[in-house]
Amino acid sequence: MNKLYWEKIGSGDINLILLHGWGFNIKIWYHIISKLNLHFTLYLVDLPGFGKSKHCSAIKIKSTIEILSYYMPKNSIWLGWSLGGLIANMIGLNYPKNTRAIINVSSSPCFTTRHQWPGINPKIFENIYNSLSNNYAKTVENFIDLQNFNLSQPYQYFSILKKKILLYPYPKRIALIEGLKILCSIDLRENIQKLTVPLLRIYGNLDPFIPNKISGILDKIVPYSYSITINQSAHAPFISQPQEFCECLLKFKKLL
Repeated sequence: MNKLYWEKIGSGDINLILLHGWGFNIKIWYHIISKLNLHFTLYLVDLPGFGKSKHCSAIKIKSTIEILSYYMPKNSIWLGWSLGGLIANMIGLNYPKNTRAIINVSSSPCFTTRHQWPGINPKIFENIYNSLSNNYAKTVENFIDLQNFNLSQPYQYFSILKKKILLYPYPKRIALIEGLKILCSIDLRENIQKLTVPLLRIYGNLDPFIPNKISGILDKIVPYSYSITINQSAHAPFISQPQEFCECLLKFKKLL
């Protein structure tokens, strides 16, 4: 339990806890830290089994939520990207008194296709798992490259980000497996309607994993929630459009 790794950066008056997505580590946030550290006190967390939390034993979803709630400061904003969004939502549902707000980035309460629900085929996640397991570095590099649809950022920007991520410890295979299970099995569509804390949802209009219809559905059924779609962004809008992404966070902060 004591092997969870995080970094505390910044001097802002509100705590912002950042949870990365499946297969990544805290270096995924590298290019937005300098834009946020004067406005928030940032807690960059390597989820159990990933990055420098590689040997943390709390890999199952229940134990992950428990250890995060135990170590992270109370009255914080939890920002979760993709898989991290599911975890942030579950923390908000289980520990609402300790949660100031939640931000979901390119995430969904249910990632896979269900009856009358626009998700994606679980086979896609299985293919990603195989790629991460067989050639982690190439898979990460390809993902980062795919975020730059319109060449909005220079080559060096993406090159530095890839190097930062890949210099970190690679994830444990069991962590990738558990992440796959979470993405394919967790369904929070009913529970998220009971959320009692503010929820901001940020999407990329070119995201291949989160269908655009999800935004409109959740706008209607989730209280205290609203959504923003960032144009010319895919599954990681904080990489392709970092300035616009950070502006969304700062506007949300003013509402709290």
